[in-house]
Amino acid sequence: MDYEYTVKLYFNESREEEYKIKNNIGQDTFVEEILNGFNEKRWYSFTETENFKTILVSTNEVYKVTVVQNVVTFD
Repeated sequence: MDYEYTVKLYFNESREEEYKIKNNIGQDTFVEEILNGFNEKRWYSFTETENFKTILVSTNEVYKVTVVQNVVTFD
């Protein structure tokens, strides 16, 4: 099963960026994985799924990360 997440990054200079990421792991595992990546590395990269671009983020500049799992319903 695939999930879609909205990841919002808050930067030191009062800047925010929001990305959509699709992944096949559940909310708790995804949040833990992304937060561990930000805590353990100077740079973190992921693939944003709306435009299929790889995003590279300097973790030194990010002070907060929020993750929301989006629910997709089918008729």
